[in-house]
Amino acid sequence: MRLGIFFDTFLQGGGAEKILAVLAKEFDADIITSGYKQELYREWLDSRVIDLGNVTHHFNNRLGFLETAARFHFNRKKFDYDFNVFCGIFSIFAASSNKPNVWLCLSPNRTIYDLKERRLAETKGIPRVLLKKYIEWLMPLDQRVVKEHIQRIYTISRTGSDRVKRFYGLNSSIVNPPIAAEKYCFKKFGDFFFTANRLIPEKRVDLIARAFTEMPEKKLVIAGFGPEEGKIRKIIGGFNNIEFVGRLPEKELVRYYAECLATVFMPLNEDFGMVPLEGNAAGKACIAVNDGGCRETVVQGKTGFLIEPTEQAIIEAVKVFSPENAKEMKGYCLKQAKRFSTKAYLDNWRKIISEAVE
Repeated sequence: MRLGIFFDTFLQGGGAEKILAVLAKEFDADIITSGYKQELYREWLDSRVIDLGNVTHHFNNRLGFLETAARFHFNRKKFDYDFNVFCGIFSIFAASSNKPNVWLCLSPNRTIYDLKERRLAETKGIPRVLLKKYIEWLMPLDQRVVKEHIQRIYTISRTGSDRVKRFYGLNSSIVNPPIAAEKYCFKKFGDFFFTANRLIPEKRVDLIARAFTEMPEKKLVIAGFGPEEGKIRKIIGGFNNIEFVGRLPEKELVRYYAECLATVFMPLNEDFGMVPLEGNAAGKACIAVNDGGCRETVVQGKTGFLIEPTEQAIIEAVKVFSPENAKEMKGYCLKQAKRFSTKAYLDNWRKIISEAVE
């Protein structure tokens, strides 16, 4: 059976691409995308990638993503797979000509749904007018594609399923993403906290950074890349307790997890969030925000602490978190990571595909 996996772009080297790489490898699937930076994936992606064309926008330019949708739409008749998996928010524009199919919905398009008002408030002048028109134009198209051409929807968390029900009025099933626990290891409880994120507003890395500027005795290492890098560097400038290491190769990322004291993760209503579980796989607890997918992956008091997304709450949690806490939580963390095994993930997908093509 020939399987095609459609995903918006392979440009960021993020968690979504990792879970799709696992799926593609297991089922010998092709990956169809609009924009592929091969150098980001050499360490962990060896499947065939069909690039519909490098997009010309930066990934924080929302209007530019229209090119991504257009490329999938106008290339939709070029493929003939026995089964099709769509992932992301723009690859689904190829769904009308590629069935049977399922949509692995990480989240409905947040710019046109749950973050619409926030996006508009952040944008001023002519760009705001254009963004408003973009939302008004795209929302009905998105609704039509999902309701008319997607045959079944899967999400990666209860948070995602709740959004699908809220914005489309449709039911969905949950397939939690895998954590490659065997890749991570525990080395020691070091003297620093660690956060790894794309540097975009919704990840709220600036909030974490500002909190640590108030705690010169506590060390923080920030890994990641994105449009907020300049902002983060400005916040931490002159603070010797905060180190920015930028985008890390996979081996280095694993090393920081292995050697930190704990992780810190404060995204805005994240659909799932891999950071807490990747840290857990290295035996490390997470100080996480008390909303979204973090509520599903962090067990309060056992694999971490769920707190409000404020500087003061971060300061208080970090100051009371001790090496003793870390040692007590290590066993729970390792056990939690194993719940999200690659085997369970692939078994779920075998069942999904079998039911869909019967």
